[in-house]
Amino acid sequence: MATEDRALTAAESSQTRTEIVRLEKIEKRYEGVQALSDVSLGVDENEILALVGDNGAGKSTLIKILAGVISPTSGDLFVRQDGELRHRTMDDPKDARSAGIETVFQDLGLSMKHDVATNVYMGREPRKGGIRGSLFRNIDRDAMNRGALAALDELGFRIDPCAPVNQLSGGEQQAVAVARALISDPRIVLLDEPTAEVSVEGREKILSLIDNLQARGRTVLFITHNLEEVFEVADRIAVLRSGQLVSVETNDDDIDRERLVGLMTGAIDPE
Repeated sequence: MATEDRALTAAESSQTRTEIVRLEKIEKRYEGVQALSDVSLGVDENEILALVGDNGAGKSTLIKILAGVISPTSGDLFVRQDGELRHRTMDDPKDARSAGIETVFQDLGLSMKHDVATNVYMGREPRKGGIRGSLFRNIDRDAMNRGALAALDELGFRIDPCAPVNQLSGGEQQAVAVARALISDPRIVLLDEPTAEVSVEGREKILSLIDNLQARGRTVLFITHNLEEVFEVADRIAVLRSGQLVSVETNDDDIDRERLVGLMTGAIDPE
């Protein structure tokens, strides 16, 4: 990736939709493996974009590049700032966070031995005012409880901030992980298989959670193997196969399960 901070030209960025992220010719090669090949994809502001494809299609690799977990072998990433799509280099998750991107991976990364508020603020705990915070670095537990409650309420969940995480349902644990992502007030939230380990009831809550994120003005990218979830919440669907982006479909009356599966497997060629 180029390291300079530059804006896309007017010709490059002009389009009917307002993109918040654009990937240009992204490649990712490991020794003997081409994980992504020439992927160019725009993500619109305040949309829900689903990433679908069989195992090994490149979905997780793409998410990890946006999250700053891995760097592409080549290609460019642009993020909208001050009204322009500007070039960004994502060397680590801190770079992604500074660009307004937060990620919730499939393993959630929660500490099961701690409570909800501690998990929401882990590594970013607020300090008490005065000398207790500045010198003795005392944590403001009341502020953590209030903040955790507010973040979870935004997602439509009422969970006791003092409850141990290991006593929560799968859907509630997913909500805690998303609430932790919201603490930095991101514009873009990436979700990796958010419903993989939850009950039917938990699945419905998580899909509502995704809708709530959009309703609050955030952009959501999510990976799923459940195509019914795609049809339920996604605005558009990016289909990957063998590391290539084969199609971006609008979720309307012209798209159905048969077409998606055909695109994923190669039985149908994109128009």
